[in-house]
Amino acid sequence: MSKTGKFLQDQEEFDIQQEQADIHPFSQVKPQRRRKYIIIFLFLLTVVVYSGIGYLIFRDQSKNDTSPEVSKKETKTEQLSEKLRNKISIPHFDINLSGIEEAVRNSIKHFDITEVSYFKKKENKTARYNYYMLKAKENEIKGRYIDAISFYKKAWEINKKNPEILYRLSLLHFKIGYYKGAEKYVKQFLKIQKKDLKGLLLLSKSYEKMGNLKKAKIILEEAYFLYPENKDVLENLGRLYEKENALIVAKDIYKILSDMGYLEGKLGLARVYEKLNEKKSALKIYREIYQDPNIPESLRTKIENKIISLE
Repeated sequence: MSKTGKFLQDQEEFDIQQEQADIHPFSQVKPQRRRKYIIIFLFLLTVVVYSGIGYLIFRDQSKNDTSPEVSKKETKTEQLSEKLRNKISIPHFDINLSGIEEAVRNSIKHFDITEVSYFKKKENKTARYNYYMLKAKENEIKGRYIDAISFYKKAWEINKKNPEILYRLSLLHFKIGYYKGAEKYVKQFLKIQKKDLKGLLLLSKSYEKMGNLKKAKIILEEAYFLYPENKDVLENLGRLYEKENALIVAKDIYKILSDMGYLEGKLGLARVYEKLNEKKSALKIYREIYQDPNIPESLRTKIENKIISLE
């Protein structure tokens, strides 16, 4: 059989088979292509699925690898905290915060910068004044008159409403022998405390120490008219007249003081009688003094010697 005949025979057989199968001649081509696409799709899907599974497994493994380190750190931290708690004993206490919020609000509401600054400054000033006064008195008691004067001056600069500071300054200057300073401060004191007895007496003594007996006597006479029955005024005035040898005036002043019952008056009167050469009058007074049980023994001895010398 020729090739053409064979080809035709084969084609004829193929057609018969197609007719028997009731399949279109091109229907065999399409299923083959679709199968290829499905295979490729399934392959790609498989790759994606396995890749995702691998990623998840790797991530979980990484977490598991790091968790022991974190766990170790947490364990060490807990151990350290426990040691600190054992070493440091912190007492338990409760804080009552009730009412604090309201108090803070009220404080802010009424807060005034000007008043706070003023009172703070005033408190500091008062504290310094009290400190200087305390130190001044301490040093005065201990006999440290120079230091006491320094502190009194500082106190006076802060508070010039207390004239007593001026008197203390005058008295301390008198004690250290600086009578001009005593005069200065006691005059300032008397400008504020006019007719003050202790100020007048101190001024008179300051003049006397400076040798100005005239001024000293004028001050005492002024004090005598203000305080005619004051023992210190009468004694100092009688002594000044006696010092000036004005014995009659001195005798009268001592007589007043003696009649008031003061020992100083009797001693002064007996002394003036001696100077006036009235020995009997002087002896009489000395005997009266000697019989007084209240006089000190040292004075009694002196009076006894006076009596012996006058008899």
